[in-house]
Amino acid sequence: MKRKAIFFTLFLNFTFLFAQEEITAKVTIDENSNLQVTQIFKENNRDTYLFHKNISLNPKEATFIKEKGNLKEYEIQNVSNLNFEVITNTSKLNNDFLITNLKYTGTKSKDFFDLKKFNLYFSSKKYDIVFPSKDDLKETYTTSPKIVAGNFNYFEENGFKVYYLENEKEHLEEMKKANIGMSNAFNYYSKYFGEKRKPKIVFAPNNEASETTENLIVYNSDVIKGKNKENTISHEIAHIWFGQDGLIIKERPLTEGIAEFLSMQYVISQLGEKQLDISINERLYQLEGEKSLHDLQDKDLDLKTSKSLSYRLLPMYFHSRQLRNPNFINELASLYKVKEKERKTSLEDINKFFETKEIEIISTDEFFPDFFISECSPNEVCITSNSEKEYDVELGIVDSNNQKSLKTLSFSKEQKEQKINIENINRIVIDPSYKILQVSRLNDVWSKNDNNVFNRNRYFKINSKEDIAFISNEVANYLSRKAENISNKISVSAKEKNELKELRNNNSKKIMTGGVTSYAEKNNSLFLFFAFNDENTNETTVLKMILKLDLEKTSIIAVKAEK
Repeated sequence: MKRKAIFFTLFLNFTFLFAQEEITAKVTIDENSNLQVTQIFKENNRDTYLFHKNISLNPKEATFIKEKGNLKEYEIQNVSNLNFEVITNTSKLNNDFLITNLKYTGTKSKDFFDLKKFNLYFSSKKYDIVFPSKDDLKETYTTSPKIVAGNFNYFEENGFKVYYLENEKEHLEEMKKANIGMSNAFNYYSKYFGEKRKPKIVFAPNNEASETTENLIVYNSDVIKGKNKENTISHEIAHIWFGQDGLIIKERPLTEGIAEFLSMQYVISQLGEKQLDISINERLYQLEGEKSLHDLQDKDLDLKTSKSLSYRLLPMYFHSRQLRNPNFINELASLYKVKEKERKTSLEDINKFFETKEIEIISTDEFFPDFFISECSPNEVCITSNSEKEYDVELGIVDSNNQKSLKTLSFSKEQKEQKINIENINRIVIDPSYKILQVSRLNDVWSKNDNNVFNRNRYFKINSKEDIAFISNEVANYLSRKAENISNKISVSAKEKNELKELRNNNSKKIMTGGVTSYAEKNNSLFLFFAFNDENTNETTVLKMILKLDLEKTSIIAVKAEK
């Protein structure tokens, strides 16, 4: 029986190798750093192929079918080879090196996500080829491996081969320190997701975001000089498991979101939770008013929305899940181990897997909750939930003796409001550890003897400059209908008055529950966020606006509200 099992395994491996697509091409790097490619095909070949849309093929040799995103599909029949040029964008490179950013060979449409054997023959009078080497080409790849060429030196430490340009060797020590971070991150992720081979590492001043591809990570050299290098280094290492070098998820923001979440967990494991306080605060500030993961369903996301999903919303969504359920990272690991051999998955597949394991799915339809504080009697505050779901919400409490404690309140469809006696309490903060991703954090704080709407948020107190505080409070009082007009000490043109009036009318049936104000001196811009609760629908919305002020800060010269 054992002999039969061994034979069957060998048979499967042989069948896999036999069925695996092979791509053969000669690639010449010319004096302008462009690629002159000859891709060679088998005899009697007839199939549909995908090429990058910037590659032009001879219409006599390849019949165009349609565009697919940044690719073009062609039918190729009885052609022994195709010659084409791949133009390199050299604006972000210099003469010392070349790093390609386009797929430079065609791939059979049906095998696009499958691993392939690449037989590539490079020639260049201008550069030495660093990647892919002959040994690198013994590996299989889903797409044509990125080309790295130039005057590079290298060192080997902690199992990584690290390349750097000759003219950047002054930063060698910083690179070696970064290498220690790579090794630590690799070991941290391996503990959950299993061992993998270590990719080659390249540092280059390519003015691009760092990127992980198959068997290769290219770091922008600026990474080693930045404040958040632990995050960037560990983010790219996470892509060895989730990304082009590991499990490819159809929804790209989900891939990035998981990698960023894993990076956050690694940083916490090395430096403690306090290290991420500022980063978490900044992300949540930018996410004010986000109500759900609905954008994850959109196939045509604009760049701004995609980045926000990838590096703010999804990482914070996963981070809050981890805080509520410390086993979440292990649940993610179980998903990876089941899907890794397939190399590709999707949100739909992930949720099907989670359902079979009775794990909370990644819902794109469910709305985030909001919890906010309001004074409901002289000795009590009310904590209100706007959600139908059940939640256990922690409160951070500072009593009249400045002693800190935690209290947990339960909310449900039937219990949407809880009262707290405040006779011996100085301060209350809703969900101090950020365990629940909320629509807004503008209304999470109550402090005795401080009822300013701008001091209820989790970000920063009202600007200490009197003129900025005065304008902010005047706008808040006007929009919340506490005042019928803005003070005549502030000059507002008819156009801006009408815009402010429209914003006031749009929120006339809502209660302002919190706000935040910040001022950018260099362009005289006042940024105001306000949280409103609609008592009829119990829905929380966030109004984001920018007021352009004159140099003396006595006039509002422009009003812009985010739609």
